[in-house]
Amino acid sequence: MSFSYIRCREVSSTLSSTRIDMSVFIFRFVAYAIVALAGAVLLSVLKHRFRQRSLLKIPGPSNPSLFWGHWRHFFNHDAYQFHETIYRTYGKVARIYGFFGDIQLVVSDPKACNNIVIKDHLIFEQTETVCHWNRHAFGTGLLATSGAQHRKQRKLLNPVFNVNQMRYMSPIFHGVTRQLCESLDSLVAHGPHEINLVPWVSKLALKLIGQASLGYSFGTFEGRNNEFLSAMKQWGPVGHYLKVHRNLFPHVSKIFPPKILKFVGKMLPWPSLNHLMDLAEILNVHARDIYETRKRLLESGDDATIKQIGNDKDIISLLMRANATASEDDQLSEEEIVAQVMILTQAATATTSATLSRVLHLLSLRPDVQNKLREELRDACQGNEELAHDHLVSLPFLEAVCRETLRLYPPFAGVMRTALSDIVLPLSAPICDVDGRKIHEVFVPKDTNVYIHIYNLNRDPSIWGPDVTEWKPERWLAPLPESVREAHIQGVYANMMTFIGGPRACIGFQFAQLEIKVALSQMVLAFRFEPTGAEVAWLFDTVTNPSVKGSPSVPMLPVLVSRHKNSP
Repeated sequence: MSFSYIRCREVSSTLSSTRIDMSVFIFRFVAYAIVALAGAVLLSVLKHRFRQRSLLKIPGPSNPSLFWGHWRHFFNHDAYQFHETIYRTYGKVARIYGFFGDIQLVVSDPKACNNIVIKDHLIFEQTETVCHWNRHAFGTGLLATSGAQHRKQRKLLNPVFNVNQMRYMSPIFHGVTRQLCESLDSLVAHGPHEINLVPWVSKLALKLIGQASLGYSFGTFEGRNNEFLSAMKQWGPVGHYLKVHRNLFPHVSKIFPPKILKFVGKMLPWPSLNHLMDLAEILNVHARDIYETRKRLLESGDDATIKQIGNDKDIISLLMRANATASEDDQLSEEEIVAQVMILTQAATATTSATLSRVLHLLSLRPDVQNKLREELRDACQGNEELAHDHLVSLPFLEAVCRETLRLYPPFAGVMRTALSDIVLPLSAPICDVDGRKIHEVFVPKDTNVYIHIYNLNRDPSIWGPDVTEWKPERWLAPLPESVREAHIQGVYANMMTFIGGPRACIGFQFAQLEIKVALSQMVLAFRFEPTGAEVAWLFDTVTNPSVKGSPSVPMLPVLVSRHKNSP
């Protein structure tokens, strides 16, 4: 046997041994890394649980699952029943469990809620879960930022939602709603017709935000849904199936960079996540196209375009002009402006369509209220096709219908905040701890999530009276109970937290109010709405949506629609 052959065998053996040693090293490194990571997570969890030990004194149900806690009960389609049970059993401050035994608070005490959203808003911030989720879905817009970045964005956006801007938008809203009424009229021309109102009001809401806020038309009411509208309509139902799982997202995001997460998310055999990521891409492409179109228009130098810009008051154009003249410290990046397009469109479409659907459903069940509202609108119009902004918003019964609907049926049940440091929450009335002792304040440890329960706060009988669960628009036509004033609820709207309060209040609540009032002013005059006999269920989600019992995955609101005999 030659020396060279023996030498080659030795080298080959050495290389094989080296590869084996390297494989063993990599395996051991990965194993140790996993153990170290698990140990770090466990240590962090144990430290957090130790800090939260005082919360065990707050009344609440026992933990049903070490991993899930109450989240599957708290966020499923039938969650309102669980929420009401928590409120009836444990009161205005209750303890529930999140992932891995994380203690969280559900709060509907008015004084505590005021402190969270106003007095101590710098301590109670948007949760990491919501920020991370919205950032990866829509970009760094209002709902995905906190602290100084959020304040900078609101500073630039606040002026474009003022009253003068609402007056400018009112004729646009009337024009779009008129198109809807014409389309519906063609369906009922030969008599009453059962119509699923959900797709109609969804398209109305999208077209309203499109033309008034983005300077963009989303097609006709009769035509096929464009890609953007289809993605927008699917976002809520698809996202609901990830509502519990998304709470793991901040923890995963701390380990892997966004590009890796995106790649892994697409590769995972997880249909809901895959579908949602595809929808996010569609929304992002269209939002960037809208932005680029407005940008080219603004940058054009010819006289005709400059004149068009001067008359162009859609929200995105106003925002872009304000951004161009802002100081360097106050300016937003292109990515932030594109994110505003996506977030404003999604938020405005979902909340407006859900609230308008709810009002129309209630009116179909209460013909007396429907007739009274129609009489007020007819007297106000006096033969005119549309009401001017200032006249429309001053109609007392229309305002009462809107307020009562938003009190009893807020579009979302509540919002979550997280404590950035230890803090004490004062209460408007004492509660009893698990030992029966009365407590007048609750110590909230750092990193504890607190759910501001708008739905329960709006239905508090000690504030609104014994008829709190009845839909009674007329309650707003007389002085409210003294208990409402004494509660000092500091929301931005009508002594309620429906649109939250403080620096993170809903920035477009006046916009949403005007959309709903314009739509009702035309639809109620033109049509009569009656129930079909179908059992409509309103399902818990990010925004509450209707469906027919037995078909929870399909948003539906069947209503019998006919021409009103005195309509034009």
